[in-house]
Amino acid sequence: MMQNNLFLRRLVIYTNKGEIAYDERFHKGVNIICGDNSSGKSTITHFIFFALGGEFNDFVLEARECQAVYAEVESNETIFTIKRDISIGEKSNKINSRAAMQIFWADFETALNPPPNEHWQKFEYNTTDKKRSFSNVLFEILNLPEVKEENNITIHQILRLLYIDQESPTSSLFYYDEFDKQNTREAVADLLLGVYNQDLYDYKLDLYNSEKELDEVKSEIRITKRFFPDAFSLNTEHLNTQIENKEIEIKKINFEIQEVRDGIKKVVFDEKSTLEFQRIEKDIIHQREKVIKLGSLIDLQKREIIDSEFFIDTLKDKYRALDNSIQTRDFLGNLPLEYCPECLNKLEEHEDETNCKLCKQTTDDKLGIKQAKRMQLEIKFQIDESTKLLKEKSALLSRQETEFNRENERLDELQIRINNAVNNVRPYELEVLDNLNYLKGLAEGEILQFRTMLEHAETYKKLLKQKQELDQRIKKLNDFIHTIRSQQNIIKSQVIGKIQEEGVYLLNNDLKRQDEFTNAEPKDLIIDFSNNLVYLKSNNSEKFKQYQKFSASSNFYLKVSARFAIFLASLSVDEMRFPRFIFADNMEDKGIEEKRAQNLQKILIERVNNFNKENYQLIYTTSYITSELLKDSGYVVGEYYTKDNPSLKNVN
Repeated sequence: MMQNNLFLRRLVIYTNKGEIAYDERFHKGVNIICGDNSSGKSTITHFIFFALGGEFNDFVLEARECQAVYAEVESNETIFTIKRDISIGEKSNKINSRAAMQIFWADFETALNPPPNEHWQKFEYNTTDKKRSFSNVLFEILNLPEVKEENNITIHQILRLLYIDQESPTSSLFYYDEFDKQNTREAVADLLLGVYNQDLYDYKLDLYNSEKELDEVKSEIRITKRFFPDAFSLNTEHLNTQIENKEIEIKKINFEIQEVRDGIKKVVFDEKSTLEFQRIEKDIIHQREKVIKLGSLIDLQKREIIDSEFFIDTLKDKYRALDNSIQTRDFLGNLPLEYCPECLNKLEEHEDETNCKLCKQTTDDKLGIKQAKRMQLEIKFQIDESTKLLKEKSALLSRQETEFNRENERLDELQIRINNAVNNVRPYELEVLDNLNYLKGLAEGEILQFRTMLEHAETYKKLLKQKQELDQRIKKLNDFIHTIRSQQNIIKSQVIGKIQEEGVYLLNNDLKRQDEFTNAEPKDLIIDFSNNLVYLKSNNSEKFKQYQKFSASSNFYLKVSARFAIFLASLSVDEMRFPRFIFADNMEDKGIEEKRAQNLQKILIERVNNFNKENYQLIYTTSYITSELLKDSGYVVGEYYTKDNPSLKNVN
């Protein structure tokens, strides 16, 4: 028997009063639920969808009178019973579509009266760190790998390709979902077509983490390099050499200190020798000159900033004055001059309005405005340039003040040292020893600094090695991913080819209602899981992929043909993980004529009869069942339902 199979063995629905509303056994192979319109056929498929873990809450009023649905299920030779309660929310007045699922590991009869050592297990809709969801359990039973990518693929997402309903648009390949996502559809399709590979996910996750780690390592390398002036500072061999040289220097200083203390080496004060306070005095004179020079530069810079600010304010005043002049000239230019200001006689009108009414010379009212605006632009440019220079001067002043404060602190420090040196003058021999100890301390400090640099250099070296290893790992992971994807594309191409072959079989054998169906070839049938579409390619397509548009009934026929084609392909392709289970609500949707619907049932049943019925289950509802199927086929489940004899019993 094929793996990943699913069979509904029995469906039982209880009313709120505890009475049986529906209780029918299903069999492997073809199952037909038949009856008139509005007799409750669709309600049964809704209950099947809900019982198996689908999210559905739009039940009819009769279904709302029910309290629970039981489904006895077989999967991979395991028989178990599912129970889901039908609870209506107080605020939403809708059935909880994410109700928990209870599972009993035996048939329905045993589940009703469980043995003492067996009990129902309850699983919630959502997965948590501590508890598995019912999707996790059903995936395990169906032998389906759990998709661990960014999409949380639930059993509801799987059922969207197993259930053909009436409510979804004919343009929608999947069962309609309000919060549908493209990557979710792609993941479900890859999973059911047998393309999904857990190794690919693991490699992709490893690649993501490795690339993230590589970015962090690169960042650490950049930061580490930034704190070192040259390449030698990151060279461990160079730093070890520097440490060794300083250790030799310290040994020499220690030897010289010991000689001075033991009197072996005579310390002679000559004309070239200086005491400590004399050396500090020279330093303090130099430092004071430096501070005075910096103070002068700061004063000069402050004066320049004041001048610049005054200049900018002056330019702004000119800019505002020109702006007022433009507005005034623009206003006065529109005032008509009708009387002479000298003699007060009315001025004569002239045909040429560009001439002055008084002096008769040609005038241009806009010339002054243009000149004023040009001057404004020049002043605006000067303001911008001056403001930019002012910012640069302010920044320079800030740096100069910082340097002044630092050097002034250095001057104060030297002043304290010279005061101490003058108050505590010592013999020259002691000063020589102090100087040697000072040099020794400097050398020891440099060694500590070199050792710190050495630690960073070794860390830097490790980072470079880690980067190299990560680069190699990322390359290998990309190669693995490319190989798996190439294999996936081959498998997917083969599976899609089989689906196209089965789909075109159903199209070609349709009644002669659509020439495009009769003449269709496998390559013309496009099933686009990613974009949730199924269509026939147009022969007139040139630059763009165009698909042919048909009537509502033909679009319905095309859609169900594609959905049944996936199911049929799974019966001959062992690698597919499609559960070899499909259920359809109403084979005559969207106004399809009776003969055409009956022909679809006929060719579909003929096709599935070529396979071992122990490997699959097909459930569908119809109002257009033929007398042959109704009487002698053994396919019909339950009665022929009518409005007076609906599928749900004992409900109001």
